[in-house]
Amino acid sequence: MRLSEGMPAVDFSVTDIHGNNIKLSNYVGKKVILSFLRHVNCPYCNVRVHKLIGNVVRLQRSGVQMILFFENSNEKLLQSVLHKGVSPFPIIGDPEKKVYNQYGVQSSVIKMLSTFITANNREIVSLAKTLETPKEKDEKITNSLIPADFFIDENLKIVKAHYGKNIDDHVTIDEVLKFAGVLTF
Repeated sequence: MRLSEGMPAVDFSVTDIHGNNIKLSNYVGKKVILSFLRHVNCPYCNVRVHKLIGNVVRLQRSGVQMILFFENSNEKLLQSVLHKGVSPFPIIGDPEKKVYNQYGVQSSVIKMLSTFITANNREIVSLAKTLETPKEKDEKITNSLIPADFFIDENLKIVKAHYGKNIDDHVTIDEVLKFAGVLTF
């Protein structure tokens, strides 16, 4: 089931890549951005993380908390130099997609294929090749998983629920910065 604005955020208790317990209900009083990405080798997701890394200091100063989910195991995520750079924000592997399912994040072959028509693939693939990502061998990856982003207020209510139209569709970095109070327009 998809979640929408005004609904309470679904609580979860998971372990991040560094072994820290992350429980959404511990974030009462803080703004939170939840991002559900695909897998560690997804060029679109790696570019997205790269853009977030460029704004980590601004986001930290604003007090907004960011939590990133990937469909890989925590062990696989730890092998990626890029994903270590997002610290101190939690990065969580969810290979069983338990939290993905709680938030209504789905797979769609049609939406996945539409990415190759609408996205700037050459630029994305070229940039992604420069990023260090571990090779996938043992994990089952859903190549058609479509990303989603959620802005959650201090009372753990969903302010924005964004379900991607394709595998490259996230809220814009400007929207992230606006929610964090860093950017006004």
